[in-house]
Amino acid sequence: MAWVTGWPDGDPVIPRGPCDPHAAMHAVVATMLALRERDRSGVGRFVEVVLVEAALTMAAEQVVEYGATGEVLSRSGNRGPGAAPQGLYACAGHENWLALAVETEQQWAALRAALGDPGWAADPALATADGRRAAHDRVDKELGAWTATREVDELVELLARHGVPAAEVVDARDIAFNPQLAARGFFEVEDHPVTGPHPVPVMPFRFASRRTEGWMRRPSPTVGQHNDEVLRELGLTDADLDGLRERAIIGERPLGA
Repeated sequence: MAWVTGWPDGDPVIPRGPCDPHAAMHAVVATMLALRERDRSGVGRFVEVVLVEAALTMAAEQVVEYGATGEVLSRSGNRGPGAAPQGLYACAGHENWLALAVETEQQWAALRAALGDPGWAADPALATADGRRAAHDRVDKELGAWTATREVDELVELLARHGVPAAEVVDARDIAFNPQLAARGFFEVEDHPVTGPHPVPVMPFRFASRRTEGWMRRPSPTVGQHNDEVLRELGLTDADLDGLRERAIIGERPLGA
């Protein structure tokens, strides 16, 4: 993933964060399957999820591409192999960015219309995707000059009206307020005894019968919350539990806290 992230003339860039939740979701699904198998057969299962293996499933495109064509995918900044132009363009204000990708000739014609069909866009060399890809730097410069003095919301509305795939680059702080995610119920409020009520992301899939029910049943447990419940099921007595606490083998707070 780092190998294909970054600029063509720069170092690989490590994309921080996507592998851990990806592996965790694999663990969730594997655990649900193991519970289902236990209910069916009465036999328990040991579930092992390796972080690097789960992460490599996200890089399958590179393996498949090399196996099919012998090509090693490399870094290309914000550009992709299909669309041209494609990139991020700074808009008016501080850290306001427009994401845009043109994949078809119809979209290119729509972008030209949204731009007011300036002279540079009418260049015959830009009439094909290959031509635009070859002149990507020049196209980016023109688009960047156009977006630099305009508000990103205004541009998104304008481009959407013309049928050009474009969107605002959203700060992570604003993800919880995304209307699409809100409509799908991706965030639910967890009322936690330590942190209080706050929105948390839930399962990234839905069953039709549970469309409005939600996934959250209770807050995530605190440290050691279920020690007694679990260990009593294993046959330990109150005296056993007291002894484990005295020796700091179990507890309800981290050591030293």
